[in-house]
Amino acid sequence: MKILSAFILTILLVFAGCTSVEYQAMQNERDRLRAAHEDALRKHDPRQLETALTDKLIGSWQFLDMEVAEGDVSEEIAALKAELHATVRQNLTLDFFMDRNVFRRYRGKNGDTEVTGSFKISSRRYGDESFPYLRIFRDTGLPLHEFLTNMSASRLKNQDTVSMKAAADNWLGVSVTDDTLSLTMYGTMELTPNGWARSSGIRCVFQRIE
Repeated sequence: MKILSAFILTILLVFAGCTSVEYQAMQNERDRLRAAHEDALRKHDPRQLETALTDKLIGSWQFLDMEVAEGDVSEEIAALKAELHATVRQNLTLDFFMDRNVFRRYRGKNGDTEVTGSFKISSRRYGDESFPYLRIFRDTGLPLHEFLTNMSASRLKNQDTVSMKAAADNWLGVSVTDDTLSLTMYGTMELTPNGWARSSGIRCVFQRIE
């Protein structure tokens, strides 16, 4: 009887131990999934995205290069691309700054030409991803797209490979790292094998100088 009781007790202890291990594994998996879910929410939270990009955008930027969508282009597009690259922009700069720590302001200069206004980083959701845009509210000078390209929207929108669907004149696709700023005008959002991506349009690239 004592042997039987000891055997039963051993079985119960082993079972309790297995149950405890399985329960801990299930708890760990739930914690991992919860942490992954919260991390995904933080990454895709538009408010955090917009705040982080606004902080990175503050500073002075020097124009580096301009790109027109590649691919099968007409002679008109080829001429436009050559003209864009030929336009003198060595002295073109953009400054983004806070006015009295409240108002988000921008100033652009290229020789004697100057533009000013306010800005806001917003985002639009495509699938599971949020894509940021720079919204411009002009005060003085040319619209920003004309300041950057030296061309009017009426000319650009007549080109077959340049879409006006995704961005109005005061909406530009924006990408910012510590050292590089990219602004995309007239680009469209397209679903590719690798997910949503911005394509077409005209992209201006800047390097940080301050």
